[in-house]
Amino acid sequence: IHALRELEKNNLVFQDEDKDYALTKIGEIITIKLIDFVRAMDVLKKHEDFWLEHDLSGVPPHLLEKIGALSDSTIEEAPVTDLFRVHSTYINMVKQAKELRGVSAIFVPELPLIFRELTLEKKVDVQLVVTKEVLNEMDQGILKEIFSDKNSKLKLYIIKEDLKAAFTVTDYFLSFGLFNPDGTYDWNKDLISYNKEAIAWGRELFEHYVKISEKVLL
Repeated sequence: IHALRELEKNNLVFQDEDKDYALTKIGEIITIKLIDFVRAMDVLKKHEDFWLEHDLSGVPPHLLEKIGALSDSTIEEAPVTDLFRVHSTYINMVKQAKELRGVSAIFVPELPLIFRELTLEKKVDVQLVVTKEVLNEMDQGILKEIFSDKNSKLKLYIIKEDLKAAFTVTDYFLSFGLFNPDGTYDWNKDLISYNKEAIAWGRELFEHYVKISEKVLL
């Protein structure tokens, strides 16, 4: 009762006609923010090493504020006996996508062929934001083949800013990787989530990078 009186005095709760306590409009807003804070703390503590050991500059402040959206996630980490497991898992997941958005400052040799399969054979909607260096490494013949197909849904963007993130968001998963503080990409750890809220977070991050990129026309 004492606690309820304090909350009532601060206009956070009120008593209705039946003498039941309920949140005021202010109380509802504060509760939403508290839930968001708790979820953010949950994901930060759950994957504490992941956040502490990597460069977070690739995530804009407005999305760091929404980090709680990643609470239902796991860290895929390669064991010493299978250093390529994270990469292999990622490739297998990408092949199952029905829609794909990706941002990357790193070149993965298999991806041009996979994108060819997704766009030309499976007619998947693919949009990519890459650096100039990554674009130059990609097989230009495959890219021209994809772009020359009138049914292709590939959209390619180039970013000139220093990119410190590599992630893929599809219709059913988010795969999110970061760089080490020394500037090298961490191939051995990926944050993975199949949660709709995490996927929405990934899409918003992708749109952030599209806005600061230029569309590529081949």
